Amino acid sequence: MGTKGSVQEALIAAKYLPDPFVGSNEAKFQWIENYDWTFEATFDLTQIDPGKEYDLDFPSLDTYAKVYLNGFLCGSGENAFVHYQFDVKKLLKQGKNTVKVVFTSPVNAKKAEAQNFLYPAPNDVGSIKVAPYCRKPQYQFGWDWSLRMTTIGFWEPASLISYENNRVIGRNIRTEKLTDSTAEQSFLLELREECSETTYIWESVLFGTKEVQSWDTHVTRKDVIKNPELWWPRGQGKQHLYNDVWTLKTLDGKVLYTDTVTFGVRTTELVQEKDKWGTSFQLIINGLAIFCKGADYIPDDIFPARITDEQLRKSVATMAECNFNMIRIWGGGMYAKEEFLDACDELGIMVWHDFMFACAMYPGNESFLKNVSAELDQQIPRLASHPSLVYFNGNNEVDVAWKNWGFQQQYKISDAHQKIILDDYNKLFKELIPEKVSYYTRIPYVHTSPLSNWGKEDFYNHGTQHYWGVWHGKDPMNDMTKKIGRFNAEFGFQSFPEYSTLKQFSDTSEWSLFSATMKNHQKSYVGNSMIAKHSDLLFGPTDDFEQFVYFSQLTQAKAVESAVVAHRLNAPRCSGTLFWQFNDCWPAISWSSIDYYGNWKALNYRIRDAYADVAIVKDPATDACKYFIISDSPEGFLCQMTCEVRDLKGALLGTYQCKRAIMQGHSTVFEQELKAFDSINCNIKITWTDALSNLKQLSEFHTIKANTSKQNYRPTISFELNRKIRFQAGAIVIETTEPLEDFWISSVIPGVHFEENFIDLLPGIHSISYTYNGKKPELTDFTTNWR
Repeated sequence: MGTKGSVQEALIAAKYLPDPFVGSNEAKFQWIENYDWTFEATFDLTQIDPGKEYDLDFPSLDTYAKVYLNGFLCGSGENAFVHYQFDVKKLLKQGKNTVKVVFTSPVNAKKAEAQNFLYPAPNDVGSIKVAPYCRKPQYQFGWDWSLRMTTIGFWEPASLISYENNRVIGRNIRTEKLTDSTAEQSFLLELREECSETTYIWESVLFGTKEVQSWDTHVTRKDVIKNPELWWPRGQGKQHLYNDVWTLKTLDGKVLYTDTVTFGVRTTELVQEKDKWGTSFQLIINGLAIFCKGADYIPDDIFPARITDEQLRKSVATMAECNFNMIRIWGGGMYAKEEFLDACDELGIMVWHDFMFACAMYPGNESFLKNVSAELDQQIPRLASHPSLVYFNGNNEVDVAWKNWGFQQQYKISDAHQKIILDDYNKLFKELIPEKVSYYTRIPYVHTSPLSNWGKEDFYNHGTQHYWGVWHGKDPMNDMTKKIGRFNAEFGFQSFPEYSTLKQFSDTSEWSLFSATMKNHQKSYVGNSMIAKHSDLLFGPTDDFEQFVYFSQLTQAKAVESAVVAHRLNAPRCSGTLFWQFNDCWPAISWSSIDYYGNWKALNYRIRDAYADVAIVKDPATDACKYFIISDSPEGFLCQMTCEVRDLKGALLGTYQCKRAIMQGHSTVFEQELKAFDSINCNIKITWTDALSNLKQLSEFHTIKANTSKQNYRPTISFELNRKIRFQAGAIVIETTEPLEDFWISSVIPGVHFEENFIDLLPGIHSISYTYNGKKPELTDFTTNWR
């Protein structure tokens, strides 16, 4: 024991199967899901203590499994989201012990049920759609950004745990009530076994020692914090966390549990009220309305066992670097791990967490609800104990799919079966889940997202919105700036990843939109044609594949950045903007802002600036030189601003300065001064001080017509190692006599990250810093593009 992984990963490691990400190798893995598989391991016990209990502990069983110890069945699993413990004291023996886990494939396990009653599941690309019946990650059955890879195995290592009498297997922490001077806290510990005693001793470094009562498997206590220090989202205050040490003892002094505990104090409310625009959707943290900025997050890998704690923490650090204050855990993936949530707690990233249901209809029979109930009893208290977790959402697009996607006609569902499916929806999302949420936490819950479909004008005035009118509809690109929901929980546009990522799964001979490899790595039904349509409109058609990759990233950046800016300028009517999507689970053509290998696309650089707590942005609804300053700072501050206007050769056309008291919200800057430059090609550079007195800068071209003089121009580029930055760092120096618009520098080797990219460069000498975490790059490893 002590290892983790899946059947698929084992076959790859044994070189029986190739890398599924390369070419069209995905197809070579599809047979695996049609077979049952057995894992076997041995361990030695030098002695068995008769005074102790012993559990075989499985943090994950993916998904249908029977567990045998020394030939005897000791337990079974049917839910990848449940942590299983099996009592094996009577089955253990001194010396060698054998554990055997027999997995039934998810297809075999649910084939009969799926054939008996069809629940629509458009993203399950298998011939028999078993996804709705399986409590395993839905994205593994196929999605419009994911390959199909229904893993079978273990996400985390199994272990043998020994203990005396009882042990703690979970906890729940919540703020019951918050005033200006006190915070009433409720703490819960869940025991492995039903309590044989009713009174325990609970020691706390912060709150002292108490005798506490138990019921069933729960032990609770309540305490009051005087003059509490609150946990705030990033940009709104400090992320204060309390550190405590808890010890639980029996009355005769036997220690059942001791651990270090970290928690935060905060309240979270959701306001959904009729107002002059329609129906609001406003999150309130500690009594303060928060404008939410972030993205939707999917699992970092198609193989859950490969996702490391370091990778999770790095993802959250990147979110903070890009000025997110919220991330949405999407409902077709997995529940967030502790390491991810700990990082969100520390960095002030609010978490909107879907329950793991997406884009399909689900059963509501007794056995399914019982299975889900066990999942909820483990996941809700664990997740809700983190101050960063501020909102629970029942599912992704299940309600809107039933009402608008034509399931009834497509799947020829009878009226009687339609009633069953709708009743099942209500049992799961409007009865079971909200009952469990309210039992464990005060965190707000809504049964679905979005609450309103896209399309008709009034749809954008109510609740959450997933706007897909450009990608899945025929809306023009500029509608991204016009069709704004009250809370925009999904919207996006695809792009190709950079060249180093393309080289990981394809040969340059396959660099064509029509190659089998590129088609296999594009899972959207409109895919490359939609990218080409809007790229051609913005930048003109090209037969050069590498140029098309570059244009695709600029097109994606234009679409999403313009929407984000429009959403921020639409506050307070609009209260949140979460673009689809932050990351990838494999190297592919997708909506991500960061590709599978961690490379930033143009979108991620633009989002970092557009999400800044104090940002100066160009009005996306006009071609004029109209700029706004937006502030999320909870307190006003005095801002010094300077604007320089130059022609595209670098000659100064005008300099303007002002000081202004900036309050939360937005207002125009240099409006009158910049009107004179609406109709000429120029460079606008605005510098300003933010709420923390940091100097910020925006520099971009305002182009009325394309500059054609640089079409065949090649700037001078040199390479220098800059050890003053930090270890494994350097700088690229660009000398140019022509303006370079949307200048992109990339590396053909992975692991290189640039401090700035996709920027406008005036004639002169410029330096771009970079870091690398693998091979040291040489000058020949860099490629450049510009317009």
